[in-house]
Formats: sequence, C-alpha cells, structure tokens
Amino acid sequence: MSFRFIIGIAALICVPILGILGAFCHIGMVEAVNSQLPVDLQFNPMGWYFQKTMRLHREYARLFPGGSLVLRVRLLLGFAAVCLLICAWAIGLF
Repeated sequence: MSFRFIIGIAALICVPILGILGAFCHIGMVEAVNSQLPVDLQFNPMGWYFQKTMRLHREYARLFPGGSLVLRVRLLLGFAAVCLLICAWAIGLF
C-alpha cells in the first residue's frame, strides 16, 4: 500500500469519530441551555436546522459567557471537514 492511501484511510476514519464527538458536545450544550431556560423556551432535541442551531449557540453564549462548547463544536466540525479534504486528496480528486 502507498503512503498516500494510508493517509487517506486514516483521515476517513477520523471523520465519523470527530462527528460523534461533535454530536456529544452539541447534546451537552442543549442540556446545559435547557437547564437554564423556562420550559416553554427549551430546545426540543429533535429536528435540527441551521436557524435553530444558531439560536442555540446564541443562547449558550448568553447564558454561559465563558463556556467553550460552541468553540469545541465548531473546531470538531472544522477538523472533520479538513479530514474529508485530506481523504479526497488521497484518492486523487485534486
């Protein structure tokens, strides 16, 4: 096997791992925000879309000014995207 192929497989393995870690951080953020909000304003854990996610991030930043979960979720998403690009490079798309 070539070195490029091994790098591509390693990057491909990292993508779902980073995605799962990001999902766990997202769930922790929902739980933290929901514990501080009244019942009628709490986030339903099902049915996520872009505006709802951005509202969650704003609420988290408002309720936890020093919190790091938003940064952690964004970094994990960014690293997963980079790993996906590395995998695409390894199979010769670039």
